[in-house]
Amino acid sequence: MKQPVRPRPLAATRRASLRLLVAGLALLAVACGATPGKPPDAEAPPPPRPRNAAAIAQSIAGGRVSVLVYADRTRGHPIMARLAALDLWGPVLAGTGLDPERDVERAFVTAPRVDAANEAVVVLEHSVPEDRLQAALDTLLSRSDPPGARESGLGVPAVRVTIRGHTRVVASVEPTFLVVLPEAKAREARRFVGTGGFPDPTGDEAARAVAIDPARTLRAPRAPRVPPTLGALEAAVTLADDGGAVVALDGASASPEQAARDAAALNEEIERATTVRIAIVKLRVVDPIGFFAEGDRVRAKRRVTPGELDKLFGLLSAVLPR
Repeated sequence: MKQPVRPRPLAATRRASLRLLVAGLALLAVACGATPGKPPDAEAPPPPRPRNAAAIAQSIAGGRVSVLVYADRTRGHPIMARLAALDLWGPVLAGTGLDPERDVERAFVTAPRVDAANEAVVVLEHSVPEDRLQAALDTLLSRSDPPGARESGLGVPAVRVTIRGHTRVVASVEPTFLVVLPEAKAREARRFVGTGGFPDPTGDEAARAVAIDPARTLRAPRAPRVPPTLGALEAAVTLADDGGAVVALDGASASPEQAARDAAALNEEIERATTVRIAIVKLRVVDPIGFFAEGDRVRAKRRVTPGELDKLFGLLSAVLPR
């Protein structure tokens, strides 16, 4: 004879229900990504600092011509001495005891135009200890003519100095960033507080330069003229072990047909800029970089020997404003 089913005691039923509830909550927690054993209110690690130093500098300067140098990649290469000779940031560091090759990790310069050096903003990411950095700022003050002064009320330590007739404010922003601004933009220095610096390179390049509206922003005496139909022009420099480099240029044109015309116009301009006429004889300073059209892009890429690099930097020195 079949025995009747006895009802479970109330306490046992409650315990079973509780176990089912706990199991269900555990499954829900796993499904939602919770970590078992980790308190829900555990402090999360701070987010990484934004790599926005270049964007901040460009917004302050109205920068449409910019150069980023990965100085940590140029150490031991002859190009570093050539870059220092261009005085992109040399007037600030000269005589301070700070060595661009040894102490600077990355350097960024931006200005509205290539002929607007007095409006440029410079950001240096460095590895200089605090005591040596303060000594360098003291040296800057002693070199200033007329005498400089420490700036207060900017939210960051800074000095105002006049070097070679140009007045600049040099601010120590964060432990590893030095910012150089025109005097009128001094109060913008605090915007760099919290920056994580610059994006890492996307390839093997040691330097990258960008010009927006290059027909206007790269206009300078003796400089090659850029067609106005090129919206932007970018250059990347990759260093070679023998002291030379590979230069790659890329620009956006209006259409494939226009890109072909722009490439031809650039080749004519480069030919003009890299040759000199003595009496009736034309002498080529360096072999030109040949531009070609690729779709609606205008591109060029060429290996430059150490000797040609010297000549190219000589041409740059003649074009860049002082």
